[in-house]
Amino acid sequence: MTAPIPFAPGAARVFLIAQPAFTALVPADSVTTRDAPDPIIGPFVTIRAPGNVGEDPMLRKPLIQIDAFVPKHEILGGSKDPEEVAWDIAAMAGQLLGRTRPQEFRGSAWTARWTDGPITSVDKTRGADQPLYRATVRVELKMRAART
Repeated sequence: MTAPIPFAPGAARVFLIAQPAFTALVPADSVTTRDAPDPIIGPFVTIRAPGNVGEDPMLRKPLIQIDAFVPKHEILGGSKDPEEVAWDIAAMAGQLLGRTRPQEFRGSAWTARWTDGPITSVDKTRGADQPLYRATVRVELKMRAART
């Protein structure tokens, strides 16, 4: 019997928040597999799994989407454009995950391959005066379930 494939977005989150190069760009407590923080006071990252394929029940290839969001300059501060900050965060996530050696998460093993991005957009759903600058990368994890 095999254990289920662990929660892939959680595996990516645990890995990313352990990387000082990543947490220098976005605080670890601002990296989530859930919803945006409220209020938004700085950059944050959401990690989701928009797809999961694989013919073998022991080996799955979940696609992980990492979205970096950055508020407008008046909230962000600093000298860098918020769109560029979002790009830098997403690109760092893709680079770190794409270069990682095999990792363990909850008894399963995984590796990653950066598939696309950064892709940029501006989210104005909160109003034209409250834009969120967004950059997205997608990474395919190759996860092997643990045998039980």
